[in-house]
Amino acid sequence: MTRRWGIMGTGIIAHAFAEAIRAEGGSVVAVSSATPARAQRFAAAHGIPVAASPHGDLLRHRDVEVVYIATTNERHHLDAHACIAAGVPALVEKPFALHAPAARAVLEAASTAGLFVAEAMWTRLQPATQRLHAELASGVIGEPTAFQASFGVVLNSDPWRRWRSAALGGGALLDLGVYPATLAHDLLGPASRVQATGQLADTGVDLNVAVVAEHERGSATWRCSFIEASGVWATVAGADGHIWIGEPFHHAPSLTVHPRDQPVRHLPIDGHELGYRYEVREVHRCLEAGLLESSTLAHADTLAVLEMLDEIGAQLGVLRPKLAPVTS
Repeated sequence: MTRRWGIMGTGIIAHAFAEAIRAEGGSVVAVSSATPARAQRFAAAHGIPVAASPHGDLLRHRDVEVVYIATTNERHHLDAHACIAAGVPALVEKPFALHAPAARAVLEAASTAGLFVAEAMWTRLQPATQRLHAELASGVIGEPTAFQASFGVVLNSDPWRRWRSAALGGGALLDLGVYPATLAHDLLGPASRVQATGQLADTGVDLNVAVVAEHERGSATWRCSFIEASGVWATVAGADGHIWIGEPFHHAPSLTVHPRDQPVRHLPIDGHELGYRYEVREVHRCLEAGLLESSTLAHADTLAVLEMLDEIGAQLGVLRPKLAPVTS
């Protein structure tokens, strides 16, 4: 069955996601932007019949069966609520919301309405992540008890750009730190204690964050940065060895297994280049099965990671915008 998608937002990821939808047998029937010209350019580039503005107008088109929300961070919860009010399932780009209470309100509304909603955390669906879980389940390095990671890239220092804007929910933590935070949670369980340090921009958002966290089954140390080219790497260790997750770890091309007293194994990952297609597949699978929640993109995990990020942000004094109220 061909699923008809709408896309809210016209940024770089939205372009790639439109191609992923088509590659997985879906179609994009509408796109929206806050700026009409941007919606029209995106629609022309991808052969999309409807270009809507503002974003809510997309939901007036009955052909739209499911929406991918790729708007700026501060809008995610608003656009998700709009989809729910319109009775349309949604895949919400990470971060699912700027903080856990807003995310919880979205998920409760979706549950009440009987609609599928999920966070677009593609790392959980990547073949490298699935192979990592399989290797760990085999006991090759013993029980995983330690996680280390870095997500450091240097981005434009213009304070008006989205990632440095407090009003748009910017900052390294929500854009980059969500990845190591998610993987640490998935490998070691929920965090019980977090300690963070970092550097804030003049705009009040975080540029550089270092975290030490105690989890249910071990400890994690990770950092994220917009101003340090520290790489996009991760490793998980146990008493009997460690596994290096190939760069970039959030959609890794390989794993390297280092068992104690055994030969090293390098594992190339087939299919890593399919990228966002795994998210499209999972949404299609869930909709076909009539599911309201993906077991891989579980709501409880989305909330637990946001709660950890909330605590880190509070420790650093990160400036977050006052979220606009949800209106029916």
